[in-house]
Amino acid sequence: MIVYHYSQTLKEGDRLEPGHSDYTDLCEPFIQALAQSRDCFLGMLLNGRYMFAVLNRSGLRYWANYAKWATEGLFEYVRRKEYPQCVSRLKCNYFCAGLVESVKMFQEDWGEEDEEEKAKMHLFEVEASEESLEMRDISIFDAAYDAIDLKQDIDTALTFARKYFDGDHSDEPRWEYLSAGDAKAVKDISHYLHGSSAGV
Repeated sequence: MIVYHYSQTLKEGDRLEPGHSDYTDLCEPFIQALAQSRDCFLGMLLNGRYMFAVLNRSGLRYWANYAKWATEGLFEYVRRKEYPQCVSRLKCNYFCAGLVESVKMFQEDWGEEDEEEKAKMHLFEVEASEESLEMRDISIFDAAYDAIDLKQDIDTALTFARKYFDGDHSDEPRWEYLSAGDAKAVKDISHYLHGSSAGV
């Protein structure tokens, strides 16, 4: 089955390694904290906010994305306890279901970057086993992220995590595929991301 993936390092013919950008070490402390208690997890969040403020002053803001790692940790906690049959977000590849969705997601993720940075990104058609793909609505993950980042609302984020792994979707879903299976980049179609052809 053909799906779509954008990357700065992939080349035609490459096989994609699930979880190649392994952030487990950044998420595991949040998983362990939640296993202890919600208060422990909240303490980690507040500590993360403090570290964000410190590192932001040093120009290292990206590496202090505590809300991202906290949300991923919360999702992995729920998956391990309640949905062990589902693919782990920490150990998978992410794919867009269609070309239009790929371009839209690229514009959402990279639209504010300068042209030099955007030009480093390549879009590929990827051949993946249909049996290995799990379709999920990334909007549900984003809602959980907002609950953690804006309100420190752990219970709401847990509810969204369960909806995500149940395969539920929002009124305006943004579909992505998760896969821990074999996949190969078969065609570079980066021209769809750049220049006048970006409006597929």
